[in-house]
Amino acid sequence: MSVLSKIFAVFLLIFAMASWAQAAPAADGGRQVWGISMDNDLFVPLASSDRDFTGGLALTWSAGPGANTNWFLDGLLAHADRALAGNAVARPPATTSAEFGLYGFTPDDIEQTQVIANDRPYASLVYISASRVYPLAKGNSISTGLTLGVLGSDLVGDVQNELHRWLGNDVAQGWDNQISDGGELTARYHIAHHHYWDRDPGDARFKTTVFSSIGYLAEVGIAISTRRGLINSPDHRFNPELIAYGERLNEITTTPYRGRESYLWGGISLKARLYNAFLQGQFRDSVHSLNQDDLRPLIAEAWLGYTFTFGEHYRASYVLRAQSSELNGGKGDRGHVWGGIVLSRSL
Repeated sequence: MSVLSKIFAVFLLIFAMASWAQAAPAADGGRQVWGISMDNDLFVPLASSDRDFTGGLALTWSAGPGANTNWFLDGLLAHADRALAGNAVARPPATTSAEFGLYGFTPDDIEQTQVIANDRPYASLVYISASRVYPLAKGNSISTGLTLGVLGSDLVGDVQNELHRWLGNDVAQGWDNQISDGGELTARYHIAHHHYWDRDPGDARFKTTVFSSIGYLAEVGIAISTRRGLINSPDHRFNPELIAYGERLNEITTTPYRGRESYLWGGISLKARLYNAFLQGQFRDSVHSLNQDDLRPLIAEAWLGYTFTFGEHYRASYVLRAQSSELNGGKGDRGHVWGGIVLSRSL
């Protein structure tokens, strides 16, 4: 299949998602929200490097209480939530969301066709996700998510190289060496408990999140996050600490318009990561993968962003993210920084 055919297939899937969401009853003040997000190391001011988490694209839809999603992945998530969280998710969700996206990883030297043994492997994910946020007592909440995807698809590498050709940049030569090359099904379930602090007189908002996930990323972690400024969106819809590389299902794209906003936000997290399929591979044999001993068990992440509204339907955000090294030695032993842009529209 040609690159253009694959891109066309992606847009057909997006159109199908849009048709499904438009058919669902509007909620949360009569509005649904669509968001598109782009992540790339090119979005880092004054510095960029085409390596590590090299970029991603995601389309997100969200609605509030009473939304009729009627699709299989949200149903699977509801069953998983009841089995794993029990009475904590007995109430109807305050938010229901869906996302389609893709993202990829490359080593530092993308002009090499052979395996670079002491650097990270090529890897990619094309995925669909469902997410729910459940209210708890005292304004706290639980958020959950279920992702199904394909590792090792040709799509991400083909799209990256097509963009590089348009921009006149070097193309990545080593995608045939990626994790699970040719495609392998994968999945991830995550759950997070959010505790919101009392607001200070300056209307800054703080929260603590404890989270865990199992699947292609197996980890536990804790995060502290804040936002400060002109805020009119609900706290339970703001979860930037739960972003996994290019997956933004729980972040600010899902907030409906409730008044003008302009605020700064940021946070830090610490993760104990037990398994990472993008580095270690999964069940299929891969030309290049790493062992657990090659990876750092603890990873720190920090982020700083700005969000503002324009008009009565639109919101834009920019975020700068930094992550400590995932590899324990070799060329791949480096931290990496990338930027993200998010645009959303309330319907």
